[in-house]
Amino acid sequence: MELKVKVININSDKAHELLKKCDVLREYSQFIDTVREHSGEESAIKKAIRECIDRGILVDYLKRKGSEVENMLIAEYSYEEDIQVKQQEAKQQGRQEGRQEGLILSGRIFQTVKKILISQMSRSRRKSAVGQKKWKAQERCLGYKNMCKITCCARQ
Repeated sequence: MELKVKVININSDKAHELLKKCDVLREYSQFIDTVREHSGEESAIKKAIRECIDRGILVDYLKRKGSEVENMLIAEYSYEEDIQVKQQEAKQQGRQEGRQEGLILSGRIFQTVKKILISQMSRSRRKSAVGQKKWKAQERCLGYKNMCKITCCARQ
């Protein structure tokens, strides 16, 4: 089964030919424009409803169902705002989890590199009795706050 749907943008600035043929859609489009104009104001939806009634836009419907329209639009805006807040929270949580995973991974990498370096120094230690002092200095270096201070190793 296949379903094809044609989506039509009925925003008044798009001036779709359907708006010329259907008064109700045109008035609905004008109503939504008026709501957008008042967005950000206190009681924006109430003001938009009153303005549309005064301008003759969806008069009968808004007089009968004005409070329902207001509640529906408030719920829609609240829902959209809720979605945005949830998206931001999820993004922050993802970043925090990523940072934690990065710290764990970098710690594992450091431990692996430390083991490799100690293993290499251990082999070179066996090869040379003179290397005893160097080995001790490098071993101290690798143990210093989980960071290798290359300056003491470089002096050797």
